[in-house]
Amino acid sequence: MYHMNMKFGSISLLFCVVAVFFGQALAQSADFASVAEKRIKAGGSSLDEVCPTDTDPVAERVFAEYGAVFVSRNTVDFPTSCVFASEPEVEKFQKSVETATVKLGGTVIELQKAAMEDLLAAVAEAKAKGLNITPRGSSSAARRSYGDTARIWNSRFFPALAYWQKRGKISVADANAAKRMDTADQVVRVMEWEAKGYWFNTNLSRTIFSSVAAPGTSQHLSMLALDVRQFGDARVRAILNAHGWFQTIANDTPHFTYLGYGEDELPQRGLRSEKHGDFTFWVPDL
Repeated sequence: MYHMNMKFGSISLLFCVVAVFFGQALAQSADFASVAEKRIKAGGSSLDEVCPTDTDPVAERVFAEYGAVFVSRNTVDFPTSCVFASEPEVEKFQKSVETATVKLGGTVIELQKAAMEDLLAAVAEAKAKGLNITPRGSSSAARRSYGDTARIWNSRFFPALAYWQKRGKISVADANAAKRMDTADQVVRVMEWEAKGYWFNTNLSRTIFSSVAAPGTSQHLSMLALDVRQFGDARVRAILNAHGWFQTIANDTPHFTYLGYGEDELPQRGLRSEKHGDFTFWVPDL
């Protein structure tokens, strides 16, 4: 009997330990929308003003796909709109924030000041370990204009539209109508087609949002994102993570977003980790 009581006592202790562990984990987790709403409210706006997810399907999709930026550290400014409607709107926002410009790996890039400071700290750490962190592509690897996002969107949209039209999945009339639509309506139309399995990304195998943001919605517009050439090196990813830079858009592996927090703090910001092969993405927990 003595041994039996000891056994059940050990089991009880184990359950207590497990309960405490999960209790702590739940206490650390947070609802992303609530955290984002508080962060946005602190900036003087409401979530409905910045990202009207209940009334705008594009804003709803952007919030779900790219929303991690809305819980970034207070040292940076998050975008004033989920969907910037024009170049003047983007320029107004970009002129309102403090930025820094450097030449990195032969490419001039511009980011918000706090994001740049932590990026340069990561670059210095990488260099001390015999590694490089450089932009992938041109200066648009960091700051982008509205026109940049429209150009990149069209580089996926038009080839995919032609592909599905040629195969009889999209009629000539519907394709021509989509070409004439304003940006917001065009994005909604693409979402409708993708719901039928007519994918618009580069290799036509998954959503267009996995490789490009809709015009006016990219995190690059907020100067809080960088496409990194060495994204495939786990050592580089670890260094960037240690300095507040994380992959936040599932399947867009070169893309890193500046959040400014340690990895252990991200669940408290309403983000969850999502594994795709060797890569970990921190995405809104919605």
